[in-house]
Amino acid sequence: MKNKSTLPYTFFKVPVLAGIFVVLTAVFVTLVAAPNTLIGRDAQKSSAISSTPRAAKQAARTFFRVTPDGALLDHKVLTAKKQSVTAGTLERQVKGPLGNTLWMVDDPNAIADGVAIDSNNVWGAWILDGARLSIYPITGNGTPAWEFSSFNSGNSGVAAAKGTDRVGFMESDAAGDDFLQHGFTSSSNGAPDWSFPYPVSDPNLPASSKKVATSRDGSTIAAVVSDSVTQNSTLYVFDAATGAVRQTWTDTVRMDGVDLTDNGSIALVTQDNLATLIDTATANTVFSVAGSGAGSIYYRISGDGGVFVVGGFSFDVYAFDGTTYNRVIHFSQANSWFGGACAVSHDGSTAGTFSGDFANNWLSGVVYLFDVQSGDMLGSYPVSGTGMYQGTPIGAASNDDGSVMAFASWGTQFHDWPEVMVFNRNVELIGQIDFPGSAFSVDVSSDGQYVVGGSKAVHANQFGSGGSIELIQLQTTPTPTPTATPTATATPTATAVPRSTPAPRPRPTPAPRP
Repeated sequence: MKNKSTLPYTFFKVPVLAGIFVVLTAVFVTLVAAPNTLIGRDAQKSSAISSTPRAAKQAARTFFRVTPDGALLDHKVLTAKKQSVTAGTLERQVKGPLGNTLWMVDDPNAIADGVAIDSNNVWGAWILDGARLSIYPITGNGTPAWEFSSFNSGNSGVAAAKGTDRVGFMESDAAGDDFLQHGFTSSSNGAPDWSFPYPVSDPNLPASSKKVATSRDGSTIAAVVSDSVTQNSTLYVFDAATGAVRQTWTDTVRMDGVDLTDNGSIALVTQDNLATLIDTATANTVFSVAGSGAGSIYYRISGDGGVFVVGGFSFDVYAFDGTTYNRVIHFSQANSWFGGACAVSHDGSTAGTFSGDFANNWLSGVVYLFDVQSGDMLGSYPVSGTGMYQGTPIGAASNDDGSVMAFASWGTQFHDWPEVMVFNRNVELIGQIDFPGSAFSVDVSSDGQYVVGGSKAVHANQFGSGGSIELIQLQTTPTPTPTATPTATATPTATAVPRSTPAPRPRPTPAPRP
């Protein structure tokens, strides 16, 4: 595991995943997941996993704070040799299932920090002790088809193409001085189709799923890395099939995340509080705009590049009018942070965000959905709870047409709302995943049929280790039955600028790659 930062507080834009994300023994193992724990893997599953002994286990706990500049993380790391780690078992509230659990995988050591789903498989990026890439067939029972790791500890990130069989996998060792990029397909069988060693070393900015993207058509993989020596960040654009570096773009403003359009022609780079659109063929800037705060941010773009969303102290949506991008939605609320969980649908019709109330110790928040064309708020879904632990929003995803949007959070001490909540376009709760600890990642299949979540075994504010991946299938005709605390309300109070873009929406430059 990586070393603790010497700084007492760290911006979320510097995701010190190994030191940030909480680590301790998993509190439960289901019968379905029991044969899938990664202790004593059989030879077939472990053929690509090094047998190098793992470093002594460390645990950490993480808290969110907010300054005028953005969201901060206060994290403490605990080494098992110095102090025994105990995490009290939490009594979970019993909720009626919304969506059927198809399978669940538990790991006693690693945390499921990243998940990605395509039409056939769930891909998991596990971090810390036992860091690796795992592939699970959707129609299976949670047994991995194969796994891969160069280090067996450290950090990792995964991004899957929605329209074809192609995956980008980024990993860094526990020290943060060895970064690798790999390309895979489901038939790679644990051996990368290609690998690329990044020429950087940065223990404070390890690999993560926010830092890698794969285009929907599977042609392009993009990733951002930072150099602790030069303090510069670089966007790398790869040919997804061969690993050839097509283009690079280096800048002094730190790059925290990346997203791609369907054909990979435009990369949306999260740079502190800047949203920068880069032509991946020329490395020219297509458009750039400042957001409303740095930290805990991951900007997202629609499939054709016509709409992108920016979070921070406000939630902003930009749309292309045939010439440039205009802000069509601007929404803010007192004491709210919108940066941690924002999404836009593939078709650009729907945008969503899960805001957290930092003045209330993150014990309350609201999910908001918006119609991009009209700028109207579709509705809101407030949640609130009690206890010592922060329910910080941490991720979001959408299906193609915005009819299914999922939001992940750390959840509260008493699980006052599900760690993963799934909504339809009427902002009705149609699915949920109740983890025993904090959710760290979420994804939705293109058709909206499946939702997958990744978690750690205990809450982010606790010392602990271990984690889970759970896959649910939504009901064909769901009957929304939200819990008593959160209630859906339609309060269209956003400041919206009507869109003048005609249908079909014109594509932004650059033109599609032939």
